[in-house]
Amino acid sequence: MKFYTMHDQFRGRLQSVFVLLFVSMISVSSCISPKKVIYFNNLPDTVAASGPIVIKSVKYEDPKILPNDILSIALQTMDQQPTNTPINTSVVGTFNPLTGFLVDKNGNIELSLIGFVHVGGLTTSEARELIKDKAAEFYKSPVVNVRIANFEINVLGDVNNPGVYPFPSEKVNIMEAIAASGDLAITGKRNNVLLVRTEGDDRKFVRLDLTNTSVFSSPYFYLRQRDILYVEPSRFKIESSDNTLVRDLGIVTSLISVAALILAFRNIK
Repeated sequence: MKFYTMHDQFRGRLQSVFVLLFVSMISVSSCISPKKVIYFNNLPDTVAASGPIVIKSVKYEDPKILPNDILSIALQTMDQQPTNTPINTSVVGTFNPLTGFLVDKNGNIELSLIGFVHVGGLTTSEARELIKDKAAEFYKSPVVNVRIANFEINVLGDVNNPGVYPFPSEKVNIMEAIAASGDLAITGKRNNVLLVRTEGDDRKFVRLDLTNTSVFSSPYFYLRQRDILYVEPSRFKIESSDNTLVRDLGIVTSLISVAALILAFRNIK
C-alpha cells in the first residue's frame, strides 16, 4: 500500500515537471507577438460606420539630383537640324541607354553642343527647364525630358527577396519598396526598420515603425535614390538559425530529467 502511495506521489510530481516543460516550450515558441507582425495595428479592428479613417500623409518633395546620379535626357524638336551645326540628332549628347549621363562630383553633366551644365541640387523638372533654355540656342522649340535613370532602392535583411530595386518613378515610398522585395518575412521587425540615407559625405540613420500609421507623416516616408532599407530579424529567428534555441531547450529538458530522477530516488528511499 505504501508502494502505491509513493508511486502516485512520484507520478504526480513527474506530471508537474512535464507541465512545466510544456509551458516553457510554449513561452519560447510564442515570442513573436501579433502586435509586432500586423501593419498599422493602431487602427481599430473594424471600420467605423461614419466612413473611412483618414491619415494625413507627409507632403512629397521631388528628389534633388546628386553626384553619381545617371540622368536619362532626351530632346525632341520640330526641326531635327540644329540651327548652328550640321550635326543631325534628336538626342542631346551621345546618350548611352545603358549608362545615360553621369553627374560628376561637382554636379555637372556634359552635353554636346551645349557643353557643361550644372544640375546638381536641382530637381529633374528644374534641370529640364535649364537644359531646355540652353538647347534653345541650337534647336527650334526643343522639348526636353529628364529623369533619374538609376533611381534604385536597396532592401536588405529579413525580407523575402532582398536586393536592389530600380523604380521608373521618382515618387517611391517605403511601403512600395517593401512590396517590391516581396514583403517582410514573418520574423522581420516591422516596428524597427532602419533607413540609411546618403547626404553628401554623411550617412543618416533613421528608424521607422511600420506597425503604426505615424509612418505616413514621417519626413522619411518617401525614399530617395540609393536609399538603403534594412529589416532586422527577430531574436527568435537569430536563435533558431544558429541552433541556440534547440540547444537551450535540450539543456532545459536535461535538467528537468535529472530533477525527475532525483525525486524518484528520494521517493524510493
